[in-house]
Amino acid sequence: MQNAPLPAPPAYGVGALDRGLRLLQILRDDGSLRVSDAADHLGTSRSTAHRLLSTLVYRGFAVVDDDHLYLPGPSMEAGPAHLSRNRELRRICHPHLVLLSRRSGESANLMVRVGTKVRFLETVEAIAAGRTRDRQGVIMPVTVSSGGKAILAALDPAAVAQILAPETGADPARGERAVGELLSELAAIRSSGVAMNFGQTERDVAAVGTAISTPAGEPLGAVSVSVPTARFDVTLRDRLAPLLLDTRREIERDLAHADL
Repeated sequence: MQNAPLPAPPAYGVGALDRGLRLLQILRDDGSLRVSDAADHLGTSRSTAHRLLSTLVYRGFAVVDDDHLYLPGPSMEAGPAHLSRNRELRRICHPHLVLLSRRSGESANLMVRVGTKVRFLETVEAIAAGRTRDRQGVIMPVTVSSGGKAILAALDPAAVAQILAPETGADPARGERAVGELLSELAAIRSSGVAMNFGQTERDVAAVGTAISTPAGEPLGAVSVSVPTARFDVTLRDRLAPLLLDTRREIERDLAHADL
């Protein structure tokens, strides 16, 4: 049996998209890339290469280090979530995210946990200027994002212990301290129903999140409100928390009638 031939280039290919995909392939295969290298590979100007790489960083497919070297980002290694219910979850939550964004004046997000990460399924951006950016498709550690911590707090302690096991890493003593601090934080989250993240995932972003669960108590995901740290204070946190808890109750009421 002969192998199928390679597909021919599309007649109406989108040039910018194709160049971005070529950069993804180079990052995947070479492991790193500089703007000058990208420009040489693509035959474009450095400014064009920089814009393409910046877009990959924006969507989590690349990260840039202090030496301006671009490396594969978390989205590069993430396979499909294999959760067929994500589409239905997004459909149910969307109108609630819209309302939450309007009531809070901030951007509202929906995320799910996949292993030790959370994946943002949707963002409803605030209308006002100074809002946080769209996070759809972004992947973050479950232990530092507000929604991720809220999900962990809703899980069985044995499941949490299994998720946190890799956190000890090469320095068990330091890892155990970090896990102990997180477990204390999770206990407080269970009591209040909301979790916080102040610059833990992005330096200039704070967020408040809460988990959403099935009627049986299984956490399906989380909703959060993200705010620039420059505008975030205790008063805003205390205003956002009841809005999030109201949103959680409304979503869980709808989930009770859904087949998830």
